[in-house]
Amino acid sequence: MITPMTTLPLLPTSVVGSHGKPGWWFTAVKAWEAGEMGPGDMDEMFDDAVHTAIRDMETAGIDIITDGEMRRTDGYVDTYYKIIKNIAPLPVRRKAGPWGYDQQQRYEAVGRIEVPSTGFGLVKDFQFLRGHTKRALKATCAGPLTFGSRIHPGSAYKGVVDVAERFAEVINAELKALAAAGAELIQLDEPARGNVSGEEMARLFNLATDGVRAKLAF
Repeated sequence: MITPMTTLPLLPTSVVGSHGKPGWWFTAVKAWEAGEMGPGDMDEMFDDAVHTAIRDMETAGIDIITDGEMRRTDGYVDTYYKIIKNIAPLPVRRKAGPWGYDQQQRYEAVGRIEVPSTGFGLVKDFQFLRGHTKRALKATCAGPLTFGSRIHPGSAYKGVVDVAERFAEVINAELKALAAAGAELIQLDEPARGNVSGEEMARLFNLATDGVRAKLAF
């Protein structure tokens, strides 16, 4: 049985969301990219990685844990760009030298942004986590500005805020599904919040979380 939020200490401990990935995680991802591992191999590896994150957090005595975001292969949103529909990759501007934001893969919207009927898959991830620990849980999801930060509006949208508004709709459905699956605490991660005014950021946050029956963190 999952620990109820109402029984937690006055100041419960938690984590930011992501967890340090072991060396074998990177070895497996490189093997996958080289065509040396199949989807079943990766599913097994990701399950093992989540088990590792759970064990580390439990051993550390953390009250509210996550799955360590171990299934995300790169950053907050890169994994999900692979399943988002109607975005086209743009040429990477720089590939050599020290890492910088101009080395990230960026996209252009070529139609209405859509996701599969199963969303980003966060519900499935949460259900796996819930089935393998008794600790209180926190689910995490990137915010609309962060999802839209690397997608040029093209001719499909008027501007970057319109792209973010569309992602707010998509995220809202994802968060409601998480709450329906039993997520009591959901954290919206928005490192791109400085791209707009505080008022605009708050409006997009409210759009993304409207009607979500869970405690929200930001």
